[in-house]
Amino acid sequence: MSNKKKLGYLVGLLVLWGIITFFQWNEFSSSEPPGTSPQTDRPPTPLASLPIKDLQLEKDFPNARRAVKLSNPRNIFAPLGSASIQVAKTSQPSTQRNSTTQAIRNQPPPPPPTPPGPSPGELAAQRARQELTQFRFLGFLTKGGESQAFLTNGQAIYIVKQGEMLEGRVQVHKIEPETVTLSTKIWETGNVIQAAIPLTPDTNG
Repeated sequence: MSNKKKLGYLVGLLVLWGIITFFQWNEFSSSEPPGTSPQTDRPPTPLASLPIKDLQLEKDFPNARRAVKLSNPRNIFAPLGSASIQVAKTSQPSTQRNSTTQAIRNQPPPPPPTPPGPSPGELAAQRARQELTQFRFLGFLTKGGESQAFLTNGQAIYIVKQGEMLEGRVQVHKIEPETVTLSTKIWETGNVIQAAIPLTPDTNG
């Protein structure tokens, strides 16, 4: 078989294949229902046609931004061990304050303040009264219209009149049948201290 015949057969086969393919395509197009178009030609559904309820958040659903809270913000550029060191430094003064407070609580309460003692003037007045009470009134008599008293101080015996001085510092202020009033002056304060000396009862009788 020559080359021309082979070429003629090939061209005939190609024409026959094209005719068959054309008829098949027409049959497939006519099988689709009228008024329909491929899926790619359908326009997109507008966003406004979607239900509004689906686009809103429920009231009980927490806001994600508000729910996130940073409990302990820290510097992300700081070294890794700086956070623990800072916590240890800040907690140390608190521990010291607690120990100091506990030590103060454990201390015993201070003793009550002692009452103030007598002043020097009061001490001098007490000594003067003790000196006056050392005298004893043994009796009295009236001579020439004047009263005289018999007094003793230890081994010394005095016969005195009203207004006289005894031992340079004690004055006979007043003489009565039952008592003798003696007085002395406190030089520290200038006050005058008096003491009534009762008549000593007679034990011989």
